Amino acid sequence: MDQRLLEIGAMVVKRAEELGASQAEAYVAASRSFTIDVENNAIKSASEKRDAGCGIRSVVKKGGIGFAYVTTIQDEDLFEAAAKSVKLAKVSVPDPDFHALPSYDGVYPPVKGLYDPAIRRLSSDGAAELIMRTVDATNEAVDKKQTAVEAQLYASTGAKAIVNSLGISSSVETAFMFINSSPTAKDDTEQTSSYEFQVSRNLKSIDPEWVGSTAGRNAINNLGSRTIEGGDMPIILTPLVVSTIIGGGFGGAINAEEIQYGRSYIADALGESIASEALSIMDDSHIAGGIGSRPFDAEGVPTQCTRILHGGVLKNILHNSYTANKDQVENTGNASRPSYSGLPSISPSNLVIAPGKGTLDDLVSEIKKGILFRYTGDRPNMTTGDLSAMVMEGHYIKDGSIEHSVKNTLVGINMRDLLQRVRRVGADVRVTSTVVTPSIVVESARVTSG
Repeated sequence: MDQRLLEIGAMVVKRAEELGASQAEAYVAASRSFTIDVENNAIKSASEKRDAGCGIRSVVKKGGIGFAYVTTIQDEDLFEAAAKSVKLAKVSVPDPDFHALPSYDGVYPPVKGLYDPAIRRLSSDGAAELIMRTVDATNEAVDKKQTAVEAQLYASTGAKAIVNSLGISSSVETAFMFINSSPTAKDDTEQTSSYEFQVSRNLKSIDPEWVGSTAGRNAINNLGSRTIEGGDMPIILTPLVVSTIIGGGFGGAINAEEIQYGRSYIADALGESIASEALSIMDDSHIAGGIGSRPFDAEGVPTQCTRILHGGVLKNILHNSYTANKDQVENTGNASRPSYSGLPSISPSNLVIAPGKGTLDDLVSEIKKGILFRYTGDRPNMTTGDLSAMVMEGHYIKDGSIEHSVKNTLVGINMRDLLQRVRRVGADVRVTSTVVTPSIVVESARVTSG
């Protein structure tokens, strides 16, 4: 498949050049995925999807850029899309900050564990067994008469290739698997829910019993929730919250495009001390089996490990070829695309927060009065950095022990303050998709409850 996609890419680039493009780029991808959904403890639906297509970016001599994509890899459709991209380039307004497509003719860094053929071979019966093991484990952790379980399994394998006029030509195969459980637990007076998941590029590392039992225990632990007296207090951010607030909220702020347009709360902070010395963060594209790992980015540029925060100082931000050329700096290889249907943007690969010392229990034992914050869906305002996050799952800590779960509770803080107030980093590292992080203790944040 890899070689076939490279041939398609080369053919499309050549076609665009024949039609008048001075430079052209083809991003070709093909994938197979299937999903199983569980509702009320039983399989509700199962579906399979096959997808293939090509995105074509053309540049003409006057500097105009055109982009078109097609959802097939048939020659006739590819040629039509190539013609459309060239036509759009000829009528587009030139961008003075665009220099050229990236070039590279060297050897890409080896990255292990991106493809597991066992995921491709996973049958529908095998997938159904995995998801029902998850459901059974959830029900074992919670009295079956008092719970309803929703769950999902998603598995995908595929390949992508990038070819351009300036020497880039590379491809990679990948595999991905995701499984989750979301139980709703009830007692005589209350109903609550929880959520747990695992993601991996390796089938053997998926543990449906762990996912199900953890989700079930969390749901039971969330019963008996109460409001608390608000105020400023320490907050323990567990890996799921760190993934959302720092992974999404800080990972987006170090996007060079957002910074160049003044849409980031850390604009003009490069080289400055913006965080606690306890917090060290890097972007690492080469973790074996990492969800965000890749030998090259979405423009075919070699990836790397980039130090972001060290000693509290913002050392680097993340670039693609466009923003690097605009700032006249080294490209960090962080171009990304949602699929062949989109133009390159910027995102972290694997955002890694260096671990410190201590288990989660150790961190809790050091808190006199505070919140253990397990899950939220809220992110900060990327321009101001202001964060108001609903504690969707969390517990009140008193005198070093967990007292009870909390409800109707919000945590408010500005991200610049949050980064500065990190006083402790644990060692309970977890992979939460493209973020690898332990729990983090923030010495003070505003808590509102009631």
